[in-house]
Amino acid sequence: METTAAKTDLEDKFYRQSLYFYFAGDYGAALRQISLNRQRKGIYSDRSQLFEAGLQVSIGLHDQATQTLVQFEQQQANATAKTTANTSTNTNSSKTKSVTSPTELLLIALLQLSEQQIEQGDIDAAKLTLGRITTLLPDYVEQYHVLNQLAYWPDAPPLTAQVQQQSISEDDQPPASSSAAYIALNQALLHMKQQQYSAAQPILIELKSQQWQPPKINFWQQVFNPFAEPNIFDDDDELLPEVKDALLQQQAVNDYAKLLLAQLYVANKQYDLAYNELADFPEQSPYTESALFLFAYSAQQQQHYDMSFKLLTLLQQQYPYSNLAWQAALLNAKQVSEQQSLAQGLTLYQQAEQLYLQKIVEIKGFAETVSTISNVTDFASKTLDQQTPSLAPKSDALELILTERFSTDSPWLKKALNDPQLATDYQTLLSLDLLSDNVQKQQINSQWLKDTLALNTQRQANVIEQQRQLAYTEMINALTEQKQRIAKIIEQAEAEQNGQVFADQNQQQWIDRIDASQATLTKLAPQRNIDDEQQRLDKVKGVLHWQLQQTLPQRLWQHKKSLMQLTKQLEQLEVQASRFSALSSNTRLLSDFELRQQQTQTDINSMNRNITGLRDKTDRYIRGKISIFTQQQQYTLQQLLLTTRHQMANVLEQMSQADTAPINPFSANESAASESTESDSAVDESAAQGAH
Repeated sequence: METTAAKTDLEDKFYRQSLYFYFAGDYGAALRQISLNRQRKGIYSDRSQLFEAGLQVSIGLHDQATQTLVQFEQQQANATAKTTANTSTNTNSSKTKSVTSPTELLLIALLQLSEQQIEQGDIDAAKLTLGRITTLLPDYVEQYHVLNQLAYWPDAPPLTAQVQQQSISEDDQPPASSSAAYIALNQALLHMKQQQYSAAQPILIELKSQQWQPPKINFWQQVFNPFAEPNIFDDDDELLPEVKDALLQQQAVNDYAKLLLAQLYVANKQYDLAYNELADFPEQSPYTESALFLFAYSAQQQQHYDMSFKLLTLLQQQYPYSNLAWQAALLNAKQVSEQQSLAQGLTLYQQAEQLYLQKIVEIKGFAETVSTISNVTDFASKTLDQQTPSLAPKSDALELILTERFSTDSPWLKKALNDPQLATDYQTLLSLDLLSDNVQKQQINSQWLKDTLALNTQRQANVIEQQRQLAYTEMINALTEQKQRIAKIIEQAEAEQNGQVFADQNQQQWIDRIDASQATLTKLAPQRNIDDEQQRLDKVKGVLHWQLQQTLPQRLWQHKKSLMQLTKQLEQLEVQASRFSALSSNTRLLSDFELRQQQTQTDINSMNRNITGLRDKTDRYIRGKISIFTQQQQYTLQQLLLTTRHQMANVLEQMSQADTAPINPFSANESAASESTESDSAVDESAAQGAH
């Protein structure tokens, strides 16, 4: 039990390390920490695995996130089954470090896995994943509903999961959230697609003016959506950029609901209601173009011809490359020819004809340029998204991938990029270019490492050759003998306390002369009296002894200091000899680094090939989609051109008849009305499609 508790505490410690990097905004470091915990320490708990999947989603590693979620879902399903079977016996056996139950973790994993599968276009797998959800917690109902709508669109989703009810009073009911608004909007779109206008109308009427609160975000939902920030004000009490985006998004939903409601009225030929609905439509809206066209068409049907003419003209001026603007040119010409004069109408038809011919030439030139250009990203220039510091990742390469976007000055490419898949492909190319630049930096580092290893190998060979010429054994033996000699002198001096041990050369000569004189006096002692000589010799000996004893402490300290220095030199020499021995005997150290460098270079080469292959494949996809786009635009322009010339022929015929026959305004109006019936029906259909 103690071992399990220690392991749990250790897992919690390293998990908190990754959390630290996450809350600091460095998602890459948090992901690396989890990887290190798993590889080096064998720590990979449920929450760590789910946290890893969330981080992978946050930095765009969707394939890896899908694999992680699949593994986690399988493990969590097994854990949930075991937990259910052992609930009664294990309720109080241990404490969990996480407040999230296994059931909730499994639900989170299934929801996020289905979202990843939808993002990758694997709709069938997403349906199967959503089908495995049998029980829903209230906090995840809206997410589950939206994912089912996306997976089963345009069919109605089954929604088979049962929601766990919570006991809350009416006063505690949460306010409508943005997710609920999207659910209702999707439901209204589904009703309109099935021409169930009576069912869609009350939903849109409520949505067009509804205000809502951002949905409550728990920790796991924020991990998988790093831009869901609960705080709305910064340090200066200003709205955070992401909050401003949320408010704009809310306004966009309101505007879209108004636009759909107006389209519903047009489909029911309730032009007065559509006109009134769009009269106060915001000018700064992502749906202004469609609303302007639909408003002008409703005004025309309400016989507000002057306003209709001005609105259609404004549409052509503000959106010259829009299909709706091209249709507006035709509508204007038709209106003028019917309400003012055939000559003025003919002039507008001729202007529309020139417009279509000019656009056909432009789109053909654009298609030719795309087919001949070597790099499709030459059309786009890179820009950086403005993000708050708290949301910007700290890793340089990762920050570029997440924040760098593209813009273009080509109007045709701007129009083509309205296709989300094409825009995603362009962003993929940009990310691949950034990755390629980063890999090139790694290539430079790898080459530098290779050169450094080669230099160190040469230096190692030179050092070995130089050190081999040094006689380490003889030097060590000489220093050892010198050390022993000095140590013996110090030991003798301390034992005898005799300064003669430290006598220098001059003093030693005096000692030798005194000893010789003493020996001579000893020989002469039996022959004559030597007291006088002996006394003088003793005085000399005493003076010399006194001198030696006076310098004994100083010389003893000097010898001890010399012994310490000698010992240090000997140790350094032995260490140097040991290092040389290890260096000369172990040549695999640099070889291991060389193998690692070679493996790194192999990985870099493989990554370069993969990036190049994926880039070529994405480039082909982009060219193919742009080719289809240009063909569709040419077809649309050709059809409009044919319609314009047909209408011009009708106008010319009417003008010819007017010149050769008496004028009958009633029959002329009837003829014009009958000949424009087909055009009116086409305009009705195009207006509805344009608004959609």
